[in-house]
Amino acid sequence: MPPAKWPALATEFSNILGFIEQLNEVDVEGVEPMTSVTPQRLYRREDVVADGNQPKAVLKNAPDAREGFFAVPKVVE
Repeated sequence: MPPAKWPALATEFSNILGFIEQLNEVDVEGVEPMTSVTPQRLYRREDVVADGNQPKAVLKNAPDAREGFFAVPKVVE
């Protein structure tokens, strides 16, 4: 970026920092944090460990699969 544009960027950056300082002055005491402006509940599922029940689909694109597993070259002698 050419140095000629630096003063304009410095002014813009100062304006941004000024806005942030204004936000620090807002009284948010007693205001609950929120994740969205619309009230909604997040869908939660039970956390269960499973194999996915799709071994053929998982191994379909494997370069080398044997007996239901990914086959890889031996790396330790």
